[in-house]
Amino acid sequence: MKLYVIPHLEEIDKWISLSKEHNLGFEYNEFFNPNVLDNEHLLNELITKYQDLNRNADTLHGVFFDINLVSNDQKIKEVSLERVISSLKIAEKLKCKAVVFHTNYQTWIKSESYKNMWIKESVKVYKKLLDMFPNLDIYVENMFDDDPMMLSYLAEKLKDEKHFGVCLDVAHAFISNTDLDIWFNELKPYIKHIHLNDNDKNADLHLALGEGCLNIEYVFEMINKLDDVTVLLEMNKYEDVVKSLNVIKKVQL
Repeated sequence: MKLYVIPHLEEIDKWISLSKEHNLGFEYNEFFNPNVLDNEHLLNELITKYQDLNRNADTLHGVFFDINLVSNDQKIKEVSLERVISSLKIAEKLKCKAVVFHTNYQTWIKSESYKNMWIKESVKVYKKLLDMFPNLDIYVENMFDDDPMMLSYLAEKLKDEKHFGVCLDVAHAFISNTDLDIWFNELKPYIKHIHLNDNDKNADLHLALGEGCLNIEYVFEMINKLDDVTVLLEMNKYEDVVKSLNVIKKVQL
């Protein structure tokens, strides 16, 4: 299990030092912001600054605001695909190993026809993207999905694609109406990456581990059953990451 953190350029020396001390990967979080993507000067400046760190095998959080790769509106589908491709191109420039995207599954639509369409079209578009970017892994993350089934169906259809995997966001799963046992057991064959933070089981608060209601010992018991998984400590404050690293040390003894 390798741990990842979200670096901040304004205090990058601290993050580099922490990364070296604990052998941490980085997951870049600036590049899902439309205001960054549409500001060419800022975008290139950020890319250059991260390139100057001379890293590799990091991950990048891809676009997710209003993304709908399977929309019935062709223009929305085209813009969504354009944004997703931009994430993958940036990841290539940063020598990342993987990009994380959300399912963006519309949970309020309950019809079987929508479910079937979502699976069919999602499989098609991710196969296309995997062919376009053969040196990148693509991980699809549960957002506010009610249960793991749609993500499981998608992953099963793409199980022969060696560069496709599931990113299980434990905090998102924790506030769903489905027990974490079911999330882990259903998605276990496909999980390659995990997003981890704590919350009060009501809202996605991105707290340090141990500051919410999540059973951290149980979570790491489940994580330790997975093969070759990476884990992002998905909190923004440096102090919260340090707290979380100390919690992990205790539960991993």
